[in-house]
Amino acid sequence: MLKSGLVALCVTFTAVLVSLTVAPQAHAAGLFAKTQVIVDEEIALSNHGSQMRGFKLSGKATLQVSVKGVKNTDKGFDVYLMTADNYEKFKEGKEFKHFPTFQGLKITGATNTADIPAGDYVLVVHNKYNLLKGMIVQVKATINP
Repeated sequence: MLKSGLVALCVTFTAVLVSLTVAPQAHAAGLFAKTQVIVDEEIALSNHGSQMRGFKLSGKATLQVSVKGVKNTDKGFDVYLMTADNYEKFKEGKEFKHFPTFQGLKITGATNTADIPAGDYVLVVHNKYNLLKGMIVQVKATINP
């Protein structure tokens, strides 16, 4: 009985050693998906203001954007993903194009995922509806190649 207990202990110890040495090598070898965080922060928006976070993709990737109202977001906020040149139009109050998959109008939270091509992008959160108070929105955006 003591002998079988020692064998079980040796097998368990060997399995732990293997998992500790193989897992980092597998990760380093790229066997697991590499998620890149673009933004993960609470963004403060002034009354009727907006904030943007820009990023560049060198190739097609899967983008996931999650937004959640934290403070003073009961009236909702808008979220857009657009190219950098369309952001300039947005700032000037002109007509702009955006990715409808990532659009959120008068929302208090949402999560959207889609493939997007290479390019320069801007993620915009706009406090359009709360004219008297600023707000705080938690924004997280990640990509997987």
